[in-house]
Amino acid sequence: MKRIPAVLIFCVTIALSFALIFPHTAAFSLPAPQAGQPQGALPGQPLVFRNQIVMDQQGLNLEAFRMLVPKDWIFNGGITWNFSKNPPEPFTVYTVTSPDGGSVIQQFPHQNMFWSQDQQSQYSFSQMGSTIMQPMTALDFLQRVFIPQARQGVTDLKVVETQPLPGLAQRALAINNLTLNIFGQISPFTFPFETRADAGRVKVEYSQNGKRVIEDFTASINYFITNQPTLSGAYVQNVSWTPAVSSFRAPAEEMPAKIRQFQISLYSRFDNPVWNVSYTRLCAIVTREQLRQQQAIFARYQQIHKTLEETNDIIWQTYQNKSAAQDRMFDSYIQSLRGVETYVDPVNNRNVDLPTGYDNAWTNGTDYIFSDSPNFNPNLHSSQNWQQMTRKR
Repeated sequence: MKRIPAVLIFCVTIALSFALIFPHTAAFSLPAPQAGQPQGALPGQPLVFRNQIVMDQQGLNLEAFRMLVPKDWIFNGGITWNFSKNPPEPFTVYTVTSPDGGSVIQQFPHQNMFWSQDQQSQYSFSQMGSTIMQPMTALDFLQRVFIPQARQGVTDLKVVETQPLPGLAQRALAINNLTLNIFGQISPFTFPFETRADAGRVKVEYSQNGKRVIEDFTASINYFITNQPTLSGAYVQNVSWTPAVSSFRAPAEEMPAKIRQFQISLYSRFDNPVWNVSYTRLCAIVTREQLRQQQAIFARYQQIHKTLEETNDIIWQTYQNKSAAQDRMFDSYIQSLRGVETYVDPVNNRNVDLPTGYDNAWTNGTDYIFSDSPNFNPNLHSSQNWQQMTRKR
């Protein structure tokens, strides 16, 4: 049974990280304004937006995505790459901030998570930068892990509302499978796998700098599941899961007036499919060539191993010769005490210590026959090929 290369699963995980980041912001589920709440900044006042185009200048030199942002709001961030990874890993991280800094749309960096009961797999993925954690649903991840970490400095945090987003999960899964199909056309999968997705939103309220703030988080998670053979021969389930989180926040008293701006901006986001396909192909090509390189390295190792075996034979023979030179003075004592003599096995080309007193010794390579009769020949009574052994002088 062959273990699935950890680097292959990790490369797939990286490719899928962008398959899920882009769809979930485009399909953000915003709470509907309640009756009597204002729908814009001011009643009757138009909302002015600008088209924010985000280019991937570090990597693929393509437009990554575009979105409408309020005209006087500040956009910071975009696509950044971690070129220390193989394949290199891009991250989408940005904020869109109101002029007073109180209202923010935020895209957090995706996270690479992994879980397996196999300690060797855990170690391999942790070395590649994955966080070892049991998989969770989107709502559990937001409430138990992400929000407590992302908002450590706030006080009096409470969950106001939770909502599963099955439609968003289905869309994420569809794009996930499309990405895997593109990946597999270039670097075919040689093992079975399963894909899943989940999504949900959690609305919280907390105090920060003396003000009450409402923040609405949305998480989308892709799961890539394989069954990995262990060294003992048993199979364990490996789960690579990649959460991506976005949020929008505003002072509690301003949220009703800002909700339409958040909605327009988040719903307007358009992700360039050419960028996503290009990056998926890049991951697949790097993975394919890396596996080929591993195969070439293994083939080279086999050749080297053959040479090493020849070298080992020389080293071993030298050691034996040295031992023989040192031990020859004890040969007569050992043989007389043990009642043995040394014979040459012509089939296996090695020395064999055999009982003394038999001038006729034969072997077929596996078994040995001894006789004290000088005329004994086992080939006269057997269909096997027996060869006579001679006493070493």
